[in-house]
Formats: sequence, structure tokens, C-alpha cells
Amino acid sequence: MPSQGYGTIGLKPAIISRLQKDTDEYYPGMFLPSALIIMMNEIKREHYTAGMYNIKIDFSGRYTSLTVRLDVKEWFEENYEVMKEKYEKKYRANNFTKFASIFMLNMFESKAASQNNIIKLKESDFTWLMSEYGKRKKEYEVKYGVKTFEHFADVFLKDLLERINSAKKILTL
Repeated sequence: MPSQGYGTIGLKPAIISRLQKDTDEYYPGMFLPSALIIMMNEIKREHYTAGMYNIKIDFSGRYTSLTVRLDVKEWFEENYEVMKEKYEKKYRANNFTKFASIFMLNMFESKAASQNNIIKLKESDFTWLMSEYGKRKKEYEVKYGVKTFEHFADVFLKDLLERINSAKKILTL
């Protein structure tokens, strides 16, 4: 797709700075246009959806253009056609530029919400997990065919999460 070319989207300074801040948080060291490509693909693969959040935006200042791959801009335009009325009602986004600005911010908000459902492990957690692997290595090899630490971690953590979810269901009865 990159051979298709590039397109530009006009954005206000406050929006660009917020998008860059969010990019630095979720995709450290990456440029905003590249992060938008990744997010578009994540949404297309249904890793999460771009919801509609209560966003307050400063539309003051002169427009600056953001250059993105053409397929990203076309995807924004497709979403604009589909969600135009909803965005106009909720955000008063009566043109493509305002829609694109708010839609990108909503993409990052949705990314943040999806991150809440991810397990984040620190180095000390791996020490605990490695000691569990040492204790249960033979048992898991026989029971689940586990031969590597990574496979053990997947199976062990999945089992823990299933137990937690079962406990939640029992406790909410």
C-alpha cells in the first residue's frame, strides 16, 4: 500500500501536540504517521474499536498539515462517511478535518482502554514466573507438552486468568 502515495490532513496545533504526546506514550520513538498506520491495522484486525469519548479540544491556532500514507487518509474518509452524523451530533464535527482530529484522538483513547486489558509484567514478576517454571516444569511438560519457558508462561498465566474470571463470576452471584 505505501506505493499508493501520501495525503495530508489539516490539524490544529493543540491536536498535533496531543497526538504526538499519545504517540510517545504508546509507541515510543515512533512518528505519529507510523503510529496511525499501526493503529489503523489494529482496528481493522478488531484488536479494539475506535469508540467515542468525551474529548475537549482546542481548535484555535493556524492549521498545520500532517502527511500520512494515502491508505490511512482513505480509511479516515471511509470512517467519516460512516460516522459523519454521530460525530456531528456529539462533537459538532461538521467537516472532515474536525472529524479526523477527533477520530484520531478517539483512536488513542481506545488504545488506552484496550491497554487496561493487558497484563503488564515487571522484571520481578519474571523472577517469580521463572521460579514457578522451575517448580512445575516436569508437571507441565507431561500435562500440556510444555518445553519452553515462553510456552509455560502462556499456559500458566492463561490458567491463572481463567481462575480469576471464575472467581469473579462466583463472587458476583
